[in-house]
Parts: sequence; structure tokens; C-alpha cells
Amino acid sequence: MKNTPSLKKFSNSITYKIEAKESDYLFVNESQIDGSGKGLFTMIPIYKDEIITLFKGEILNDLESYARASRGEDGYFINLPDGTIMDSMNVKCFAKFANDALGIVKSKFKANSKITLNENGKVCIVAKRKILAGEEVFCSYGNEYWKNFKEKG
Repeated sequence: MKNTPSLKKFSNSITYKIEAKESDYLFVNESQIDGSGKGLFTMIPIYKDEIITLFKGEILNDLESYARASRGEDGYFINLPDGTIMDSMNVKCFAKFANDALGIVKSKFKANSKITLNENGKVCIVAKRKILAGEEVFCSYGNEYWKNFKEKG
């Protein structure tokens, strides 16, 4: 499916794990981007190359992913490197609340993180720069995502 965020393949850069439960340093609140719903925020400073959060979700086969997409239930899909789809819609997952600052609404914000794979092949969000406590986490979903989003209307 092409309507899911694009995934940056893991590079050989070193990432760092935050040694705390995600709920101890992340929270969800209204996004600063008008019309975007909820957004992901941090309670502590996050440093460049730190893993902010992991994506969690249900792995779907082709039949189920197309069925959900046809019902408009594909808002939290992620394409995995093996070609399967992970759906974060119905699971507790902070990562799904990270918005794309360059989506359909013009905003003054820029991506401060990226969707990538960690050293263990798990989909995660990694800081591209220092993110201040209280700052919203933004990552790019990729051009293909927004092209297909606009086509779906």
C-alpha cells in the first residue's frame, strides 16, 4: 500500500535508547498544527540520535489491509521492509501521534525527527536534532503518503 508513511532504511548511524518507560517522558495533547488532532510531545529534552519511541501494532495480511483501507481504517498503517503492513490504530502506541509538519496544512514547523529502523529492525522515531521539553515531535511521512492522501480525498 502506498498510502502509508515512508520508512527510512536503517543506516549505520548510532542511535541511543532512553532508559525510561515512554509514558514517563512522552505525552499526547492537541497538536500545534491546526486540524491535525492529537500530537506527540516530550516532557524531557531529547537529544539528536535518541530513539524517541517505537511503533507498535498489529501485523496485517494483504486481504485484511485492503479491507481496512476500503473502510477508511488505514490512518495508522506503516509499510514494513518485508512488505507487510503494521496497523497502530487499536494499540497503545505513542509513535502514531507524531504528525508530519509538511502535511496538507501549511505550518511553521519542521520535522525534528524521522521514521526509521533501529538496530534490531524495529520501526521507530529518532530525533534529528535536540528536542526541548514540551516540544511537539514532528516527522515526515514522505511525498508518496501525501500524494495518495490527496487522491483519496
